[in-house]
Amino acid sequence: MSCRENAEVVVTEQRELTMFDANRDSLVAVMPPEWRQLPGTQFRLFNYRFGEDGEVAVGRSRGDILPNINRWVVDQFGKKPLATTDDLQKVSVLGQQGVLVSAKGKFKGGMGKPARENAALLGMIVAVGDQLLTVKMIGDADAVFSEKDRLIKFCEKLRISGLRSEEIK
Repeated sequence: MSCRENAEVVVTEQRELTMFDANRDSLVAVMPPEWRQLPGTQFRLFNYRFGEDGEVAVGRSRGDILPNINRWVVDQFGKKPLATTDDLQKVSVLGQQGVLVSAKGKFKGGMGKPARENAALLGMIVAVGDQLLTVKMIGDADAVFSEKDRLIKFCEKLRISGLRSEEIK
């Protein structure tokens, strides 16, 4: 017990809540029945498998959307960097407009994953407040592209427990 008196704290300002104010359990995801759920990790809010060896990772990131997309397509697939997201498909996620990016070819590996031929990426990134929410699918190209509609529906159904999408900034 301290001998000092604690100073009174007075709140003089408020800010709007975002999806990142609560713990990781505030993001609610409805897993498609064709996927298998794995435990989350320090960097993955949700972790799924599909097909023989495909994976879907839901995570948070920082920075801007375009550099994150280019990290995926350039660093992991060796493609040319995108100059803009204007031509990418848009997806409504958490009341915001996310972008869907794809890449196909040789996956260079990384994050403990080996390099592989005939791989593909489908990734969705949306800005929520000052952070990014990412949903990234990697696996055999045919398996990944056959999951595209399911991935989009999964992203569209994401929600924050206790908040309506119009309350998320």
